[in-house]
Amino acid sequence: MPLPFGLKLKRTRRYTVSSKSCLVTRIQLLNGDFVEFTLSVESTGQECLEAVAQRLELREITFFSLWFYNKQNQQRWMDLDKPLKKQLDKYGLEPTVYFGVVFYVPSVTQLQQEITRYQYYLQLKKDVLDGKISCSLDQAVHLAGLAVQAALGDFNRYDSQEFLQKVDLFPEDWIQDERVLEEATQKVALLYQTLRGLSAPEAEMLYMQEVEKMEGYGQESFQAKDSTGADVSLGSCLDGIFVKHKNGRPLLLFRWSDINNMTHNRSFFALELSNREESVQFQTEDMETSKYMCRMCLARLKFYKLNKSTQTQPTVVNPVRRRSSTRLSLPKPQAYMMPPPPMHYNGHFTEPYTSSQDNLYMNSQNGFFYHSQTSGGRLRNGSVYSAHSTSSLTNPQHYIQPSPMSSNPSITGSDYLPTRLTTAQKYNMENYSFLSGAKRT
Repeated sequence: MPLPFGLKLKRTRRYTVSSKSCLVTRIQLLNGDFVEFTLSVESTGQECLEAVAQRLELREITFFSLWFYNKQNQQRWMDLDKPLKKQLDKYGLEPTVYFGVVFYVPSVTQLQQEITRYQYYLQLKKDVLDGKISCSLDQAVHLAGLAVQAALGDFNRYDSQEFLQKVDLFPEDWIQDERVLEEATQKVALLYQTLRGLSAPEAEMLYMQEVEKMEGYGQESFQAKDSTGADVSLGSCLDGIFVKHKNGRPLLLFRWSDINNMTHNRSFFALELSNREESVQFQTEDMETSKYMCRMCLARLKFYKLNKSTQTQPTVVNPVRRRSSTRLSLPKPQAYMMPPPPMHYNGHFTEPYTSSQDNLYMNSQNGFFYHSQTSGGRLRNGSVYSAHSTSSLTNPQHYIQPSPMSSNPSITGSDYLPTRLTTAQKYNMENYSFLSGAKRT
């Protein structure tokens, strides 16, 4: 409709205050589910990590962090002290952020909380299926049997192994021969029968204790060149910085206890050792890789020193879960509406929300607070799910050791550890997607 008197107004983009100061961050958890948080554009990675920990009721947050894919499609851990949005805008390939384990422990018995062990188990299972941890065929069969027992429990229908053929038992593209794959699947089915009576937490603990002995456990490596110009694989592990030569030379290990400092200059990465006067230097692919590797190795050196100073004798872990003692038969694949279990936060009962999005705002006077917006959530197979809103971060918390990747203290969630899901609920939430043939991402 034309304006009177021939007036013409210039069309401009209109912004709301919230669109300028906030962003919605999508985070994938280790079980494959996605959660969304509305954060301030100035919110750091640490603040986002604390929001995820609050959602998961995770206390031992020190072992976890957030990562993303950079523009070269490489995994990169967040700098928790810097704004999350700036890192994604500058380096990120996509806006999705991923939650995972960044600091591995020599023994899983060091993990005190049941929810921590469960998240740690999900990470190790992902590392095996992604091919990051090397294993033989016999080891892969053993791990697959434990994973099926942990996911499905006792299953009394052994007349058919068709349901196992739809489960991600082995790393992708690991076994090319169909005949070998079928034989390996049959071995998993036979092993599954012998594991009858083993509880889910016991199966998960055995799985983790098996994986922690394998090559690749807790490692992150990069391609580099040594001082002679030879191609090497340079990376960090639980014991220190390792160097793998491609010509068959023995592995070279610089232990954390012998490393005084690490520096980077342009594309060069250098180690300053206590038993050598001259530093040991390597050349990485580019300056960004050198800088990133130096940051991560310094964080792991700090974690090693913190872990060494607080290390005690491993305690016997009693993996008893507050869950139903009965298990159901394997359900037929179908759309499943997951009933949200009641949860408590710091002694206050909160009714279930049909929301998968939490809003986190920064307030200089009142700290952080949450409120929820109703938004639908779906599993990767299309099934609808609902998630809980978290309680206020202003509630009193018991703080633990700060993360080596950040100078900020890490929250631990509420004092109440929520009841774990029943076997049927856990199966539907975490395993239905790949039981129905969905491709793992």
